[in-house]
Amino acid sequence: MSAGAELAQLPNAGNAVLDDAKIARYLLNDAHPQNQGKAKFFTMFGFRLANWHELRKALLDHPHNNPVVRQTTFQYGEMYEVGCSIASPDGRNPCIRSFWAIEPPSTDPKFITAYAAPAQGGRRL
Repeated sequence: MSAGAELAQLPNAGNAVLDDAKIARYLLNDAHPQNQGKAKFFTMFGFRLANWHELRKALLDHPHNNPVVRQTTFQYGEMYEVGCSIASPDGRNPCIRSFWAIEPPSTDPKFITAYAAPAQGGRRL
């Protein structure tokens, strides 16, 4: 699949893997040196360290509710970019990009990162 083409869904989304530390120590940790405003963004929509499990569930649901908008090959396998709406505690459901890697021999997608979609102040790759 070429960049820019669209898949219906992340392959094997039901088997997606997300390390809890990525949420508590990175996405919701404004003090993390590579956070780049992600914590501020997610907290604006009701996600908090005290309810980190809600962000975990929303991220795991994200590829079920949104299409793959870009797929690229990288040195370890395939990278998938999923967008847009994520269910948030405050009900505003912002547009984000979540990134998932499938690294053979595994066929299970592994969560890499997520951030605000470019239209909402996020960065472009």
